[in-house]
Amino acid sequence: MAILLRNRVSAQQARERKKAYMSELEARVKDLERSNSELEERLSTLQNENQMLRQVLKNTTANRRGPDSSAGGDS
Repeated sequence: MAILLRNRVSAQQARERKKAYMSELEARVKDLERSNSELEERLSTLQNENQMLRQVLKNTTANRRGPDSSAGGDS
């Protein structure tokens, strides 16, 4: 009878360990999902900023060259 009791206790402990492990994994998933969302938002912001800066650079370069530069005139 003592062996049966030990088996039950051991099985209960195994279930509790598994439950704790699953809780840790769920918490980690939640944390990684939050982190991923923050990174996606930052990526989007940086992509928009990059696009704006490229447009500013393009406009600045076009203004410095002047309107005749695209016609192949002598500078």
